[in-house]
Amino acid sequence: MVSPTLVLTLAQSPFDVVLPESWSVTMGQILNVLFALAIRGYLLLILVGLMLYATGLSDGLSKVLVAFGIGLYFGGPLIVNIIASFSSVGLVTMESATLAWLQFFGMSDAEIVYILVWIGDAIAGICCLAGAVLYFTPSTNELKSRGHSLIVRSLMLAPVLVFFHLTPLLL
Repeated sequence: MVSPTLVLTLAQSPFDVVLPESWSVTMGQILNVLFALAIRGYLLLILVGLMLYATGLSDGLSKVLVAFGIGLYFGGPLIVNIIASFSSVGLVTMESATLAWLQFFGMSDAEIVYILVWIGDAIAGICCLAGAVLYFTPSTNELKSRGHSLIVRSLMLAPVLVFFHLTPLLL
């Protein structure tokens, strides 16, 4: 038998949960954020996946992130608008998605990309340097192959980072 005091203690929440006034407004906000992720967030997923691949920490997760980012780019807007039409919210527009992105993340997508590119520069430099140290350390073939792998992976990330550095200058 559970005591009433325990039930009352567990029923109290330290958070003030405010329920939405209508579910259509909430569903519209969720779909706007998903649309914003589909039109802007795919670059973030691809960039994070490539940075994770360059480190060699989790090849599987990095490949999933890149594949999900590419899939989100091609199918995301279509799927979000199909869900919006089924839920009778109305079509999601670029303007409403931009407002939802700014409300949800608090900064523009360009600022997030700049932060990720800065982190990617650091990762590429560290991986290239660590790979060179491992490659030229005369001990075992395992260190040499690991160093070669780190150098190649960092050199694969470098052109992507150069693209993100040069894109604002070209526009």
